Amino acid sequence: MTFIKSLFFLSILFFSFSCSAQEEKKDEIDITYQACLAKDSSTANISACAFVAYGKWNKEMDNTYKKLLKSLKKEKDRAALKQSQAAWVMYRDAEFKSYDNMFNLPGSKYCLIRQDGRINIVRARTQQLREYAEDLKKHK
Repeated sequence: MTFIKSLFFLSILFFSFSCSAQEEKKDEIDITYQACLAKDSSTANISACAFVAYGKWNKEMDNTYKKLLKSLKKEKDRAALKQSQAAWVMYRDAEFKSYDNMFNLPGSKYCLIRQDGRINIVRARTQQLREYAEDLKKHK
């Protein structure tokens, strides 16, 4: 019985290490954003922290997009990326409007939901563009 308990404990321990090793490394923007939010839970602070984080993610996305666009050699590839980015901007704007309508409620909880939603959308696009760039580097 002790052997089975030990085996069970080791398998749990192994699983925990495996899962933590697979966790994605947090970006510095998110680390700074979380630290800012931890200072004060007021709506004003949430808005201020989110404004800064969103701006940084948006700038990172723009820079990543420009680098990726510049790295594409074929005009048809550049045109496809431009079309994709334009469609994404329309999606982003529609999502922002949706968040603003659904979560236009009083309280810092809803402010955080709206702000995090906006940040999440831009972060996801940034990461997607980064992956495209990495994949192109690997296959050249």
